[in-house]
Amino acid sequence: TYLQDEVSLAKNLVLNAGARYDHYSAFGGTTNPRLALIYNPAEKSAIKLLYGSAFRIPNDFERFYQSTVNLPNPSLEPEKIKTYEVVYEQYLGEGLRASASGYYYAIKNLIKQTEPVPGITFYQNQDEVTAKGFELEVDNKWSNGLEGRISYTLQRTEDKQTGSPLSNSPAQMVKFNMTVPVISEKLFASIEDQYLSRRKTEGGAYAGAFHVANLTFFSQHVLDRFELSASVYNIFDKKYSDPVSKDLTPIDRVQQDGRNYRLKLTYAF
Repeated sequence: TYLQDEVSLAKNLVLNAGARYDHYSAFGGTTNPRLALIYNPAEKSAIKLLYGSAFRIPNDFERFYQSTVNLPNPSLEPEKIKTYEVVYEQYLGEGLRASASGYYYAIKNLIKQTEPVPGITFYQNQDEVTAKGFELEVDNKWSNGLEGRISYTLQRTEDKQTGSPLSNSPAQMVKFNMTVPVISEKLFASIEDQYLSRRKTEGGAYAGAFHVANLTFFSQHVLDRFELSASVYNIFDKKYSDPVSKDLTPIDRVQQDGRNYRLKLTYAF
């Protein structure tokens, strides 16, 4: 069951409120609200105060998978999160938008794979995990069809009980996207670059920082109902690795693909 309403508290102040109720035979019921207080101090400015909660039930693999190296845990509880966020948005001119946001997340019962005995793993709920961060973003749309966006995120996620950072969680991220019309309304080129700082692995080491660039050409409406795209991922063939779960002990990171290609044809009907 889901309910939502929007109320104008004043000429430039709006409250958007909603709540959702879910019930599972194995876990019971849960109610999760979403609240947004939006204030417009000027015509092209907005300040938003956001609050929400959500949950995720454990899947069957996490609860029941059993092997020579993994034990089942049917008593797992759902993950629960409460989110708090403040956002400032400013529009400059016709298409330029800048925003700054800060957030704090409190997560209880986070499901994590642990290794109580060397070589034996199972999933269990952690007491509490927190995430806090700050993000800056600028994007623009030009009248000639050119679009661009750049963002920077500084964050920290940690186990509240031990104070240690979580695995596979970068402290800094930078994302850049640019879409350029090659043939007006027919062919576009999109370049993307992503940077992630180093990330802790389950073994306590670190996977190194990296950035990868991707390039895509895509066309729309060349033929009725057809869309065609051609992509090159990891253009500069960067060597980087991602942290992995304890399933692959003693390996704590896996090297990712180098330069690779994809051609996609989509037909809509």
